[in-house]
Amino acid sequence: MSAPQSQPVNNEALVPSQAYQPPTTAPPPADHDTVADDKHAYTSSERDLESSSGKPAIENIESHPDGEPSRFTRAFKAVRHHKATRIAFDFALIGLILGWWLPGIIREETRHKWVITTIWSWFFILLILFHNDRYLPKKPFANGIEFVWTRIAANPWSRIPYYGKLAVGWIAILALFLGSAFGIKEVPESRYADRARSLFGVFLINCAFYAISTKRRHIKLQPVLTGIGLQMIIGLLVFKTGAFYSVARWLGFAAADLLQQGINGGASFFWNDLAGKHYFFIDTLSSIIFFVALVVLLSYIGVMSWCVKKFAWFFFKLMGISGAEAVVAAASPFIGQGENAVLVQSFLDLMTNAELFQILVSGFSTIAGSVFLAYVGMGVSPTHLITSAVMSIPAAIAASKMVVPETENPVTQGSINIEINEKGDAVDPLHAFSNGAWLGVKVAALIFCNVLCIVSLLSAVNGLLTWIGNFWTINELTLTLIVGYILYPLVWCMGVPKGELLRVSQLLATKVIANEFVAYGQLQKIRESAFPLSDRSVLISNFMLAGFGNIGSLGINIGVLSALAPSRGAAIARLAPLSLLTGILVTCSSACIAGILGTA
Repeated sequence: MSAPQSQPVNNEALVPSQAYQPPTTAPPPADHDTVADDKHAYTSSERDLESSSGKPAIENIESHPDGEPSRFTRAFKAVRHHKATRIAFDFALIGLILGWWLPGIIREETRHKWVITTIWSWFFILLILFHNDRYLPKKPFANGIEFVWTRIAANPWSRIPYYGKLAVGWIAILALFLGSAFGIKEVPESRYADRARSLFGVFLINCAFYAISTKRRHIKLQPVLTGIGLQMIIGLLVFKTGAFYSVARWLGFAAADLLQQGINGGASFFWNDLAGKHYFFIDTLSSIIFFVALVVLLSYIGVMSWCVKKFAWFFFKLMGISGAEAVVAAASPFIGQGENAVLVQSFLDLMTNAELFQILVSGFSTIAGSVFLAYVGMGVSPTHLITSAVMSIPAAIAASKMVVPETENPVTQGSINIEINEKGDAVDPLHAFSNGAWLGVKVAALIFCNVLCIVSLLSAVNGLLTWIGNFWTINELTLTLIVGYILYPLVWCMGVPKGELLRVSQLLATKVIANEFVAYGQLQKIRESAFPLSDRSVLISNFMLAGFGNIGSLGINIGVLSALAPSRGAAIARLAPLSLLTGILVTCSSACIAGILGTA
């Protein structure tokens, strides 16, 4: 036999797995996920490694398949990224901001808005100057502030034993509340006896929070005492000063105007004459879709991540809560329930039960800028609405940390120790905005379905009660009538004049069973009737009704959060009823403080 002829050796055929050795896996860049929504660690994808078929990594693919860019393109990019261009752009932007601010404080027509223009102008100017230490280093200022704070406050406070700190905290709270109730001169519209009842109402509501707490031994007093104290301080600032009210009023109108664009633009384009007439399906859902898309766009360009980081540090130092909770709590009075959770949607799947509870309570405790103008048009004082909304921020934090204390370590507590991929699947801002629009449609659909089912169930229960009441000669027996009598003692504790307790308790019951819009409508009819309520009862009612704590909102919150965090749906549904009760009581506590401080 002849020897077989030699064949050329094909290394790739013999050892296909060694044809191309993939490079060592590098850690993901800072703008990629390190923790996925399902709480599993980040895994490599074809964007990081070569595929199993031997194709090069996506980053290594020729970026210019049609050839190198032209000289003009290269020159334009070089100029755009040059340091001198960046400096010129930054100072041109500063000049533009100053050009808006200076005429605003010089001209008599706009001088009354100097507080708002000054705050926003210098906020953005300092942001440009300090950003990434580009022009002014942050470290010397931070070190100076830290040095003063450490020497004057932190070190002396740390030397006080735990029970000493506890005593100081409670003494300060008692002095603040007792001084506000009895240190201010008595007037006919606000007598000491009525203030005492309102003060007792605050005490009773906080005792209720402690009684329904799920884990009393884990309650941390820092957020509780700070939140209760801030609630009263905000009330004092608004009722006794005008600057704080001016800022809050401007923010409320700005948020309302932003959400109104979803109605003025999209809704009016599709629904024409029906837009702007307070139809839930048209106006409310249109605003939600627009806002969700806008937030996704802001997330793409990094605005949300920046806000979470800044709020994380501030509120951790002040109240010991996480940054994500702080963002939701601060945004709730301006954008309302549902939309507030969209601001931190990247973190929802990673949140603890206490954080989810805080988000729910914040939504139930306040109203939104989108309905602010509607209530003002119904005769409700804008001062009362804004004050109640802002007071509810620290109050909601304090109440939620009493009812469901934090027993875990939130990922956004103190600092962001994970990086969420805010870009997601989007390739550019317009793509992100489009993805957000689709997410908004899903959120709006879930809201619509949940509200429809809950309100229908309520109607069925009222029909059954009315049928039963006919046998007992009780006309129009409904949940509103029953709940009104149940809430009668709570309304007494708010400081409402005794002859008007039943009518005010019926208003509160209407808000809980139906919604605050219906309750404010009834209050308007009472004010215009032959037997109107006193100024004190109207004041307390305005604060008492200024919240989304009703059964219909229960469906909204469950729908929104379940859509944004499907893996936490069971926990959200379990926490929602308790958070509704907590949110209602938070709003009532603000009404009690209005009874202490307000006169009309």
